[in-house]
Amino acid sequence: MAIVVIDAGHGYKPVKGGVVFDPGAIGYLGQAQYREADITAQYANSIAYMLRTLYPALDTRLLIATADHPLGLQQRRRYEPSAAAFVSVHLNAAENKNAHGYETWYSRERSAGLAQACHAALQRALTGMLDRGIKQKGLTVCQRDKPAVLLELGFISNESDLRTLLLRETRARVARELAHAIAGFIQG
Repeated sequence: MAIVVIDAGHGYKPVKGGVVFDPGAIGYLGQAQYREADITAQYANSIAYMLRTLYPALDTRLLIATADHPLGLQQRRRYEPSAAAFVSVHLNAAENKNAHGYETWYSRERSAGLAQACHAALQRALTGMLDRGIKQKGLTVCQRDKPAVLLELGFISNESDLRTLLLRETRARVARELAHAIAGFIQG
C-alpha cells in the first residue's frame, strides 16, 4: 500500500528548552487576523480526508504539528521516508500587498512529475487566481529521496487571495483536485 503524506506547514516546533508555536505568515481582513498555520491545517485535513474517502487503497498520513507532537523542518523531511508522495501545504506572504497567486515548489528532479500533477490540480481548483508557475529550489522539506512538493496556495498578505482561500468551497475544490492528482501520480 502506497503511503501519501500531507503536511500542514508551520505550527508547533521544538526549541531548546521547550516548544513554541510558529504561526507562519499572518494575514488580515479588516481587524480579523488569520494565521498560516491554522489555514494550512484546515487544507491539509481536507486533502487527507478526500484522499482517504476517494482512494482508500492509499495509506494517507496527515502531518500537523501540535503542542504534544511538535515538528521541526528535519523531522518533517524525515517523516515516512518511503512515502510515494509528500505534499507540504503553505501560504505565501510578501510586504507588497499586491503580490498574489499560487505556485508549486520542488527540490529534486524525481519530484517534477508530482509537482506537475499537483500544479495542474491547483490550476483547475483556483481558477481566477494568478498562476505563478512551478519552481525548483532546495527547500528542506522537499529534500527527500521520494517525490515531494511544497504548495503555496496563495498569498495570505493579499486580501483577495485570503478571501478566496477562506471559502469552504475553495478548500473543497483544492482538496478534491489534489486528491485526484496525487492518486493519479502514484497509480500512474
